[in-house]
Amino acid sequence: MALATKECLLVVFLCSLTVVLGQGQDDWGVTYYTESTCALKGSTVELSCTYKYPSGQQITSAFWFTKGPNDNPVNLINETNYKDRVIYHSDDMNGHKLTINDLRKSDSAVYKFRFFTDGYKYTGLPGVNLSVTDLQVNMTPATVTDGGSVNLTCKTTCTLIGHTYIWYRNKQLLTNQEVSLHLNPVSSEDAGNYSCAVKGLESLLSPEKKLIVTYAPKNTSVSVSPSGKIVEGSSVTLTCSSDANPPVEKYTWYKKTVTSPKASGQSYSITNITSEDSGEYYCEAQNQYGRLNSSTLSVDVQWLCHNLIGSYWCQCSSGSTNYGHKGTKCVELSCDPQEAQPGKTFPGLGSLMSLVRKNCLWLRNSSTSGPLGPPLEEDVLLKVRYHFFTLTPSLQ
Repeated sequence: MALATKECLLVVFLCSLTVVLGQGQDDWGVTYYTESTCALKGSTVELSCTYKYPSGQQITSAFWFTKGPNDNPVNLINETNYKDRVIYHSDDMNGHKLTINDLRKSDSAVYKFRFFTDGYKYTGLPGVNLSVTDLQVNMTPATVTDGGSVNLTCKTTCTLIGHTYIWYRNKQLLTNQEVSLHLNPVSSEDAGNYSCAVKGLESLLSPEKKLIVTYAPKNTSVSVSPSGKIVEGSSVTLTCSSDANPPVEKYTWYKKTVTSPKASGQSYSITNITSEDSGEYYCEAQNQYGRLNSSTLSVDVQWLCHNLIGSYWCQCSSGSTNYGHKGTKCVELSCDPQEAQPGKTFPGLGSLMSLVRKNCLWLRNSSTSGPLGPPLEEDVLLKVRYHFFTLTPSLQ
């Protein structure tokens, strides 16, 4: 009887030993899909794993953690910094997924998975190393001269795998889809604020980086104020405009056919203007990278009529006349009068018209082919004009 009892105890011991050996280290484990990953600040990341445990056990709880020792960690859901940003998801195939929304740089850490059964607990090592990065535009050089080259790189502190980069200038999408943007040659149109993003996460833009392009003056032009007719005795202001970076340092004014400069400064004012001020003006714009002349602007000073008490007279400018009648308004000289009666000829009319035209051109300070005879006085010219226009109707 005693022998039988000992044999029974031995059988129980061997059975117990078999159960313990059947729950060896190989029956427990956690396999992570990746050991490290890089994610963009503000985005969402998913960390996944599968786990195993001996048959006959039941899972009672499972969670991820970053803080605390492996045997007594802090559940991520219970951490204040992760409040409302963490989601757990498990499946029937012993898979477990951690989702973290609105990633912050402080989320960079090693994440480990731990699970409990009704008879044991296990922590998967070494875990997943998560690095959170933002985007920064690196520009070399920061300032470039028109015609030079510049490199822009969308920089991260860790490597984002499987992403396409996109670029913006002044918030307008560019065609480049590489991590680097190479501009060569650079023009003034390339200046602006550059930012980069990851395709699919366009809302997570990098901070803007300003590209400064320096260049010599261009698009130099002259305007006049007030616009319209310019009469003697009035005042006008000429203004020079030019696109340059850095801005134009020096403006110089010139009058065509006059060697020396007329003035300096962005604006040139002429007060109490006279017919002698008539002519073509232009400006020169200059900065440290070069200089450029504008096209010319014609200033045409017109006649001036005086209307005083008991007196009215007009002073005609070049190209106009009142035919010697100072009390008559000036009119523009036309040196090519039309025929009085088209298709008809009159004796002596051709020579008379030639005489009128030559003297008209002389009055306008113009030139004509062939020598000019002695100019007629304005009153004589008036008489010729009068007789011409009064005579021709009687020749019908």
